[in-house]
Amino acid sequence: MPISIPRTWGQILSLIAFAGLLLLEGCVLGHQPGSGQQQQIVVTVSASVSVPAQIPVSTSTQASTIQFSASVQGTSNQAVTWSLNPDTSSACSGTSLGAISSVGLYTAATEINGAPCDVVVTATSNEDNVTTGQARVRELIVVTITPATDTIGQGGNLQYSAVVTGAPNTAQGQAVQWSASGGGAFDNPSNNAGLYIAPPLPGGTTSEIATISATSQFDSTQSASATLTIQETDPLGTVSNVQTLSSCPADSNGGLANGTCYSLTVSCDQVADMTTYVKVNAPPKGATLAGTVLFLIGSGGNGLYDSNPVWQYGYLAVENVYAANFNTVQVSFGAPFSSNNPNGWLQGPGGVRRLACRFATVADWVYHNPKTINPNATAASSAPMCGTANSGGSGALAYAVYQYGLAGTNTTGPTQEFNMIEPTSGPPMTRLDQACVCNNQAMGNPDPCSGSVRSPMCFSPSEADIIDPAYQTAGQTSPTLCSQGLTGSNNAQANRFASDSIDYQPNNTIAIPLSKTLLVNMRFGGLDTTTAVPQGETWFGAVAPRPGTPACTQDAPHDLPNVQDGATDIATDIITNCK
Repeated sequence: MPISIPRTWGQILSLIAFAGLLLLEGCVLGHQPGSGQQQQIVVTVSASVSVPAQIPVSTSTQASTIQFSASVQGTSNQAVTWSLNPDTSSACSGTSLGAISSVGLYTAATEINGAPCDVVVTATSNEDNVTTGQARVRELIVVTITPATDTIGQGGNLQYSAVVTGAPNTAQGQAVQWSASGGGAFDNPSNNAGLYIAPPLPGGTTSEIATISATSQFDSTQSASATLTIQETDPLGTVSNVQTLSSCPADSNGGLANGTCYSLTVSCDQVADMTTYVKVNAPPKGATLAGTVLFLIGSGGNGLYDSNPVWQYGYLAVENVYAANFNTVQVSFGAPFSSNNPNGWLQGPGGVRRLACRFATVADWVYHNPKTINPNATAASSAPMCGTANSGGSGALAYAVYQYGLAGTNTTGPTQEFNMIEPTSGPPMTRLDQACVCNNQAMGNPDPCSGSVRSPMCFSPSEADIIDPAYQTAGQTSPTLCSQGLTGSNNAQANRFASDSIDYQPNNTIAIPLSKTLLVNMRFGGLDTTTAVPQGETWFGAVAPRPGTPACTQDAPHDLPNVQDGATDIATDIITNCK
């Protein structure tokens, strides 16, 4: 047999090492992450939106969410545990951080307690409970402006409001800074937060756009904007739900019993809808129609002209006009059909000028619906259309022809609809800033009646009581903005009342430009001692072309139709001039 020859020690050691390598083949050695001998565990967090993410706060009806996901490298175990923490620069904590589910669905909080609210979203690997991945998300409050879009007449005002969703429901949390670009400005925020007052349009301009902005004081990086169109005239409303009533009352003298009465819903921008009533008496078939005349009583127009219980002869004015072959259209914002509107068209909120849209809209409806007014009509409109109104009603008539464009000099908006108007005992809303803010001692001119003298423009308490509801919600008795200004110590509403005045730009050479084809006749009572006299005379002085000298019924009080010759004079003026 061959003899084995011993190997050298080097050869023997080499064989031993080789055998050891054979024994280790197929085994994996465990190493701590980062040992350099195995791939390190790495957690990467991604989101359904780009990161760093921004998310609006959730609302009570709508959850605001982001889906996060985690990818774990270096191990086959993809499970992670999700958690939330405030970023080092964050001003919020606790429940304001929102919540995250076990599958990484992040839900923003409904309210944050500080801004900025930056949240760190962390995914921790379940493999070692140490390794993490992170992403950041910022919760944002949401500012919302109401109305978002709107249209306003030059010089008018509009109340804006803002809600800051996600900020604390406190005065400080909900506070915003209002601003406007493109014309106009906001009133003093300590008096009327959010009340925007439009400028008069520059000459030759028929409209312009203003951008309204509200910036949160809780988080000044967040704001909202709204678009406002400023046009020549205030926007008219709409009429809907026209219903013929089953009965139509006779006048207080038993006449005009053959009329047709309607109820209709009047809708105007940013004010409550109002059910309004009209009583129509149309001449019999075959009569030569002379035109259409609207009648409105004083204060808020809560009653019919021919049966107003505080007038003895209102019926006589309407009967005489009807006998001259005119359609007579009496507008009532309540009685005798309803007791739901004690303040009539002057029921706010919204302010006098905005509420005057109600009468102007009814007048526009009458003009464009001649066959409803008189089935025998053949024309496309109720022209010639004329109107008369006493006291507060004369204010509504004056707003209609100027602010609402029914006989103004506007080049856009409605065409001229009134041919002739007769405001009696007013209009008392000519300068509300001098009537409701009595720190100026302004004096008006006397009327043409014998014994009339200059008197203050300031309302009496009873007159202010008529204006106050224009700024109140129905059923409420506050605020009493006009009454609060009578002492002269409170002028917080001066800008609002100036904007709400019929003469809202008194410094213009022609403060109230009306159509050259509009015939204006004014009439006062010789016994009228109310502010309607100086206010009405101020309107007369501001109107152009200048009307004829106002007429006087010497023995008449403020309520002209309360005396027989007052009612007769009104009817005669209309019959003579409505052409």
